[in-house]
Amino acid sequence: MPLRTELFGALPLPLALLPAALPAQGRDWELHLGRWYNGNRADVYEFRTSSRLAGPLTHGFGVAILVSDTLGRRRAFYGMGYEIQSWRSRSGFAPYALAGLALGLSTDTSTQQFAAQWSVGGGLEWRPFSRFAVGAEARYRLEDRGPRGFWKRATGDRNGVSVVLGATVGLGKGAGGSGRQRARGESGERGERSERGSGRAIPASGGAPLPPPPSDAAATATANATDVVETAVESLGIPYAWGGTAENGFDCSGLIQYAYGQHGIRLPRVSRDQAKAGAEVAPVVEALRPGDILLFSARAGAGVTHVGLYVGGLKFIHSSNTGVKLSLLDSHDPEGAYWLDRWVGVRRILP
Repeated sequence: MPLRTELFGALPLPLALLPAALPAQGRDWELHLGRWYNGNRADVYEFRTSSRLAGPLTHGFGVAILVSDTLGRRRAFYGMGYEIQSWRSRSGFAPYALAGLALGLSTDTSTQQFAAQWSVGGGLEWRPFSRFAVGAEARYRLEDRGPRGFWKRATGDRNGVSVVLGATVGLGKGAGGSGRQRARGESGERGERSERGSGRAIPASGGAPLPPPPSDAAATATANATDVVETAVESLGIPYAWGGTAENGFDCSGLIQYAYGQHGIRLPRVSRDQAKAGAEVAPVVEALRPGDILLFSARAGAGVTHVGLYVGGLKFIHSSNTGVKLSLLDSHDPEGAYWLDRWVGVRRILP
């Protein structure tokens, strides 16, 4: 797919403006290349970013460049826009929905006009690693010259389906989130790390915790669930940090590992392994005790993507995309209903 002269001429301005429109922290950066069909015959170039928004939603800003040459009549669209996606995964292979709006300049051989480009569609993404993904997207686009709104089309508005292939790379720390995880704010982990200092190991399988080695007996003899919960609660308000395991920032499993680690109990680093630690408990409110690890899944069959620590009184503490916070397991609370729908298990580390 050849790059056209218009593309190089238009790139400097939107790319120069892009950093100012994006969050300062690291996010997922994306490049998408493809074609816009239905008689438009446009080459599509998109540079975007994405990060966790809330629940199953991700969002981001970017630039869109569409260049065509239909019957010798050159037309192009250069713009910057915002996009929101739903159920975009943060691990494995999964579909997602999307909607976006880009504002910019629509040109042809005789005119230049301010325009909006509305789009809606879906994608299919494979993320073999937390910081890298490849996928494809298909979306219906409507180029709205002299914007009136997608609900008020004018004769001659360009529209049709575009298909692009893309690659995503995660850079720096961020809530990005998705995800997948959905939510990524719900999983956001780099891999298992060693906890500083020594402590007793928790087995990565069902059953009671292993007894501590003799040298750790004094350190673990006084550990109890109340102490662990108090340590976690002291972390309220600390910002979310992807891969974070210390007081300058936590991800969901990093907070759990830290709270137990401060009392000489070493847990696995990531949520999917914490989901096998300690003893299994039925996922019902009546069975919970303070200090239990609550397991959540972004969607059925996705595996454990988020963890929290039960505090008592229907409350649990966790590191979400907004930082360490308390949430409710209560169907009458909007956020609580969200978590109840995704609650899939409980692990008890201390008897």
